[in-house]
Amino acid sequence: MRMNWMRGGKVGNMGDLLSPIIVAAHTGQALRYTRPVSPRSRLIAIGTIGQKQRFGHVDVWGSGFGGEEGSFEVQRRFRNPRLTRFNPHAVRGPFSAALLRDAGYATSGVMGDPAWLLPRLWPGEGVQKRWDLGVVLHISELEERTPFAGAKAEFNRYRIPEGLTDSIRVMNTVVERDIGQVRARVEDILSCRRILSTSLHALAVAEAYGIPCATFDIHSAPSGLFGVEDPSTPIDHRIRDYYAGSGRQDVLVYRTERHMETDWDAAMAFIDRHWQPIDYDPSRLLEVFPRRLAEAEEFPRPDVMARLSSLANIARH
Repeated sequence: MRMNWMRGGKVGNMGDLLSPIIVAAHTGQALRYTRPVSPRSRLIAIGTIGQKQRFGHVDVWGSGFGGEEGSFEVQRRFRNPRLTRFNPHAVRGPFSAALLRDAGYATSGVMGDPAWLLPRLWPGEGVQKRWDLGVVLHISELEERTPFAGAKAEFNRYRIPEGLTDSIRVMNTVVERDIGQVRARVEDILSCRRILSTSLHALAVAEAYGIPCATFDIHSAPSGLFGVEDPSTPIDHRIRDYYAGSGRQDVLVYRTERHMETDWDAAMAFIDRHWQPIDYDPSRLLEVFPRRLAEAEEFPRPDVMARLSSLANIARH
């Protein structure tokens, strides 16, 4: 199996790298990376990447459509790029679906992030719970874009008191571009009893495996459960879209401003008190995968899974 879909820099974002791994496990096909600006036909999946596509035919399978990075407003407008045609088999959530419909596309009604399929690929067996809380940084908060980078020094909310360093782990979603390192970061999340995250990718992994979690917001407002359609609450539109597409009408938000220190005991108690698992069945995502691209009758394909596991084990040791 060719793995040249890992081309690019030495490191990448975990969520972006999960897309080709999941697609390869489903189809058994050799994959080729295609840039978002290209005349080639291509498939897009995990991530808010629909609005970045230019030219050619684009199959959409669970992708999000949005606006500027870090926008806290629900995106209401999408202008179809010139010489670009989308085929939306599934989208991440209803806000992405609405953008496509407003641009003249019919949507299938199937919504959800392909990260929901991860437990079928990597069941997580044997991963021990090591940390009471995992705190996952968005890449925009990092002091540098490396796998073990911490938060920028001025972000006081990520400081961990000495007495809690053995129970709270701060991590990010930057990984080296190989299967083993992607799986290792997924297992880092699985080793936590709770997740507090500014990264949607980390929240999606946590929810897929049933790990109690909340989005970690930076605004000076109360924490709580907030409606996905509530315009008065500053919540990243990508997170709104993900939860709404997963069948939820609210988002669990814990807030600490960046210049303030976090009450970690209160944060963990908040998650324990409010988080509820999401009842989402990802089977429909597999059913609407583009038929001309799919060969699998089951997911993951056993032969491909064996090769993926072999590659992951080699990379991890």
